Amino acid sequence: MRSRLLALATLALVLLLGGCAHPIQLVPEPTQLVGQGGANKIDRPVVLMVTDAQLSQEVVSPGGGGDKVSYKPYKDLQTGMYIVLGEVFSTTRLANSPQDPRIGTDPATVVVTPTITTTSHSPSLLTWPPTVFTVSLEFAFRDTSGARTLATVRVQGEGRAEFDEFKSDFSLSAKRAAQDALARMLKAIQEQSDALRRWSTAARAAGGTAP
Repeated sequence: MRSRLLALATLALVLLLGGCAHPIQLVPEPTQLVGQGGANKIDRPVVLMVTDAQLSQEVVSPGGGGDKVSYKPYKDLQTGMYIVLGEVFSTTRLANSPQDPRIGTDPATVVVTPTITTTSHSPSLLTWPPTVFTVSLEFAFRDTSGARTLATVRVQGEGRAEFDEFKSDFSLSAKRAAQDALARMLKAIQEQSDALRRWSTAARAAGGTAP
């Protein structure tokens, strides 16, 4: 009885807050990514470039009950993306623009620019947290000049959560989708690792003019 009353009280609060964009987070659990890349890393530097505009970008998408949810995908996923790259490359850095000095001058450096798109929905007429959430993640691997795209890797993660689960965490489906997308991205980059390793080795030998 007590749990039923608590659930009804939570539902009443959700209804009371209806009609607006409710803030949620896509922050995954980083410890589930650490150690998943194995020992055979690409012995080259990689730079994750996320601009200040991306970090401040707020996205609004559907929830349940006619409501919407809001979140900042690049801000929430930046740490997770950094960890994923660190699981594949030996040296990982962050940058916020093509002119950022942290990109460095090593011709073998790989610069990664991410693109994140999301969807969300819920069939519920009474609760606003999304029960289904997707995160589509694209990594473009480029040389330091940005003129050449070495590889483009795309994955999609999905997260689901029902009321009995998300009543204690309204962001649950979004967090699960982010976790799934990052895990898939890690695996997908590993599948491209030989090609990236060959390019960076040739670029260093040629002083930045690898074919």
